[in-house]
Amino acid sequence: MFTKISMPSLSPTMEEGKIVSWIKKINDEIESGEVLFEVETDKATMEYEAPDDGYLVKIICEVGQTVSVNSLVAIISESKSFNDEDLKDFLSNSKATEDKSIETTDKLEINTDQNKISQLSNSVKLTSLARRVSEQNNINVSSIAPSGRKIRVNDLFQKENVNENNSRTFISPAAKIISINNNINIKDISGSGPDNRIILRDINMTSATNENKLRKAIAKATLYSKQNIPHFYLNSKVRMDNLLEFRKKHKLSGNRYSLNGLLMFAISESFKAFPQANCTYSKNDEFIVNNNIDIGLAVDSDAGLKMPVLKNIETMDLNKLSSSLNNLIESARSNSLTPDDLKGGIISISNLGSFNIRSFDAIIFPGQTYILSVGQIFEDVVVSKGDISTGNFMNLTLACDHRAVDGVLAAKFFSNIAHTMEKIK
Repeated sequence: MFTKISMPSLSPTMEEGKIVSWIKKINDEIESGEVLFEVETDKATMEYEAPDDGYLVKIICEVGQTVSVNSLVAIISESKSFNDEDLKDFLSNSKATEDKSIETTDKLEINTDQNKISQLSNSVKLTSLARRVSEQNNINVSSIAPSGRKIRVNDLFQKENVNENNSRTFISPAAKIISINNNINIKDISGSGPDNRIILRDINMTSATNENKLRKAIAKATLYSKQNIPHFYLNSKVRMDNLLEFRKKHKLSGNRYSLNGLLMFAISESFKAFPQANCTYSKNDEFIVNNNIDIGLAVDSDAGLKMPVLKNIETMDLNKLSSSLNNLIESARSNSLTPDDLKGGIISISNLGSFNIRSFDAIIFPGQTYILSVGQIFEDVVVSKGDISTGNFMNLTLACDHRAVDGVLAAKFFSNIAHTMEKIK
């Protein structure tokens, strides 16, 4: 019913180990092959994989504690329901059961014996986690030989990670799953585990490095913008009742129009009404009026904030605009944008409404003339000729580059955006 988990011997010279972190918590369900905890040895930090399915019912060695090899670390139960007295008896009686063999995360060799592979193809056994990962990544398990009784997650990727020099890139199961989910290229990562094996810590360090580079790029762009672009801001409280009814009506007929798509449509209509507002100021003190309407959108992706630009909106009707915008957002979130997708634009939209932000003042993206800050839709009181009612509203703030556009022209352009949003039916 219970299984002892002892401090493993992960190197020939290892005499003791320190628990660095517990990946699983008390009462968590565990599948064979999943990482249970990280342990610091005399050589490196390594991961320990659960030898069997079950539930983690007791942690004996806490984070930061150092114990000798073969010392009791934790207890796994086959069932979540067990008798506390049975657990106490199990702990006190050293002869209650033999410790199950501890699987190491050392380098594994792939058995390519064709007879064995042929036999495996007819009755392949996988851990539950390995089966789920193989299905998610379309891995043919019939040609994979298990390192133990069953194919584990680590086995799935041993054969896959071979470079041109026939040297393998070894990676732990947990690190492999995280790298897949976050589109991290493991070929660019140096592993800190035994035999340069990539472990979870290496993936986290790579993610932190990428995030740091992104933050530096954002810091550089925003600092340049605030130091070199004279901003002025216009604010408007826009009534949204007609627009909400418009979205509801078309949703029933199968057409889903996003708020960002309708904002782009309103901006495009306003540029058509005031073409002189569709202008940019260049470093050579030149004013350029643009014929095409290109609008950017701030998109939060796993790789960080991106500002892709939807081009030539003046040629699109609302359905085409919505479809093109959805494709652009999907490309941003799947890290498949082209360099051209990130260039140009006169204005961008920054929408924080989903975070319950009512209003804010965004910073103009360098090279553009405006940025539209969009808050949440909220209910408010309406007073008209002494009558009191309620309505739905949204705060918009337009940041403008005073070098490219003056206050009057910007106000006319911005008022037209608000009017278009209010009159959509």
